[in-house]
Amino acid sequence: MDRKIFYNSMAFRLSAPVLVGVVIYLLVLMFFDSVESLADNFFSREVMFVIGLTFLFFELNRLAIVMLNYFYPESVSIKGRLVAQYLLSFLVTIAAISSALWAYFTIVEGFTTIRTELITFNGLYIFTAIFYHLYYFSIILLSRQNESRIQKENALRQSIEGEYISFKNQINPGFLFETLEIIISELQGNKKKADDLIDNLAKTYRYILDHKQDELVPLKSELESLDPVEKIFQAKYPGQFSIELKMNDANLNGVNLVPGTLKMLTEMALTDNIISPALSLSLRISKDDRRLIVEYPDNRKLRMDDPLLERLETFKKTYAIYSEEGLTAGSENGYRIFKVPLIEIEEE
Repeated sequence: MDRKIFYNSMAFRLSAPVLVGVVIYLLVLMFFDSVESLADNFFSREVMFVIGLTFLFFELNRLAIVMLNYFYPESVSIKGRLVAQYLLSFLVTIAAISSALWAYFTIVEGFTTIRTELITFNGLYIFTAIFYHLYYFSIILLSRQNESRIQKENALRQSIEGEYISFKNQINPGFLFETLEIIISELQGNKKKADDLIDNLAKTYRYILDHKQDELVPLKSELESLDPVEKIFQAKYPGQFSIELKMNDANLNGVNLVPGTLKMLTEMALTDNIISPALSLSLRISKDDRRLIVEYPDNRKLRMDDPLLERLETFKKTYAIYSEEGLTAGSENGYRIFKVPLIEIEEE
């Protein structure tokens, strides 16, 4: 909503003078110790005059803001604008209130001197003007803070998105070299199996290329992308590596992940863990209402792969854009556990 809309709002322009006018009238009665006459005078012409005077006050102060927005916008200097706006408001208020009071009390009521009335009414309206313009400037300052915060968040988002796009367009050399080693080893004994591994490698990178411009992909697509990866590494670790899905197809609709999330977590499990006949690696993937849970036995090597840690941090930053919880990693009861937020896209 436009931060200047309140003084241009017809509802505000019509309702504020009535409410403020009644309050000012009550304050005037209290000042002159005439509160007991309130019941007799509440619908008198005095009340109507004060409400009309208040309407004039609001319209003139609104006009002052409109003029200053044109001739001296706050974008030039907020301090200078504050001083200019208050000075103009005080001058306009005193001139208008004094003129209206003189006309009413001398012409309509027949007073010969209105010094006390002038001081009282001008004091009340100056006090009202202070809060009126204080509200205006508080909206400006809050708006500037929000705009600054939004600009910083947009800059951070663009930085993370740029980093992630660059990251997505890179081929992980570690995964590629390890896959080629597996294929070469199979070529010596089983060419048919080697052909199948080449086909699985092609499927893996075809998936990466197909989704390199996508911010999100359906969970089902991410799970299907693990099938060729599983087959490649089952060739290297026969009977020692498996991926177990603990969910059904009915739970996969309407939720999304950042492309490559599951492949990255699978690579972490394969690269950072000791895998042997005695220490097999079973990657279990399950789902609750809000998150995908990836867990596997924590048999990490003494030194973790630094590039993989960098990749994990990139994914964490990316998920922080879409979810307050973000992607979390931890260990519990001998298992390495990753919790990935499931992202729902609201249709407009």
